[in-house]
Amino acid sequence: MANPLYGQNKADGNLDSVTDNYLDYLAGNQANLATGATVTDAEADADAAGSSAATIAATTLVPNALNFLEHDGGAAGSVYLPQAVKNTHICMEITGDIDQTGALTIFTRGAVNAGTAVVFAKGVVGVPNGATGTSIETLGTAAAPTSIKLIWTAAAADTNQWGPGTTIHFYAAKADEWLVTVYPISEGSGATGALTTSAS
Repeated sequence: MANPLYGQNKADGNLDSVTDNYLDYLAGNQANLATGATVTDAEADADAAGSSAATIAATTLVPNALNFLEHDGGAAGSVYLPQAVKNTHICMEITGDIDQTGALTIFTRGAVNAGTAVVFAKGVVGVPNGATGTSIETLGTAAAPTSIKLIWTAAAADTNQWGPGTTIHFYAAKADEWLVTVYPISEGSGATGALTTSAS
């Protein structure tokens, strides 16, 4: 008899059961992920400057994989999520020291998934620490979420919440919507840095 907790999907595209990928997302588990892309600081910065098909492709994370980001905040930078296929789990580990004020933008849409309506699912993203805006609510409603960007802007200091080793997990419980969980490793007090979102 099949285990009822695994592998079933509703006709409307929503998960109706708990999958291994979802459990890994909830736990922050990386063990079942393949090795994904490493987005260099130069690649992230080049996309912010041009946003061409080539630079977007170079900064698009690999699905069902552990990806690495070397961005350091010396200039504005970007990364892109791939198509949000239901039951996809992605992890992005920040390996750069983001201690300058160039904003990092995480996009749900780009040349790789053009023509889609991918958004961040409605919910709270980030970790409130009582000191800064490191936690936000995404835009729209649960039925019709509208956020397409998460934007992290650090301070020029060694006190930011998203330090090296911070991991950000993404999971598609339904097609075209990404859930997000942040596991920060702070530098110093972790009291600086601001997370914002945008629908355009």
